[in-house]
Amino acid sequence: MKVKNIFTLFIALLFFSNTFAQDSTLVKDKAWYFPDYTKIQFAGNIGFFAVGFGYQFLNNHLYSELLYGYVPESISKAEKIHTITVKNTFPVFTKKINKITLSPITGFTASFETGNNSFLKLPDKYPKDYYSTNAFHFTLFIGALVHKNFINSKIINGADLYFELGTVDTYLWYGIISKEVKVNKIFSSAIGINLYF
Repeated sequence: MKVKNIFTLFIALLFFSNTFAQDSTLVKDKAWYFPDYTKIQFAGNIGFFAVGFGYQFLNNHLYSELLYGYVPESISKAEKIHTITVKNTFPVFTKKINKITLSPITGFTASFETGNNSFLKLPDKYPKDYYSTNAFHFTLFIGALVHKNFINSKIINGADLYFELGTVDTYLWYGIISKEVKVNKIFSSAIGINLYF
């Protein structure tokens, strides 16, 4: 599990060292359209991994992001899966402890899957009204976020580490209407980081 070890080391460097603490004389005000942060996420129903960028709105009470997600064939057991996702996260409240900020979070996503694994219109090979279209999905999630600012940084001004537990709209629907689908089987987890510029 080399990827897991690299990810753990990266997080440790970000949160427990002053590696990025440098003179800030080169930092300039950014244009309004320049993203506030970049995101890297593992799992969470938007891809095996997803990358993208985001903006903070409403005095940091809303984080909105545009993400590209990918699932390789070795994991999907089918063709590669590509998704485009708009993700919205709401910190419920924030609690500052020493130099870090903790926050429970909640939110939702809207994803569009491209490729041969999904369809906007039911293909003729399926009986009419037997399946619903599956190119668009919505997810709901809850979780927790830890934030740390990096003072006097030239590169990264701060970082979030977060964990989420969520479900896809169709999983939730079948969990409600079907006795065969157990509620504990419809949830999945995600972990990720936001890096602020």
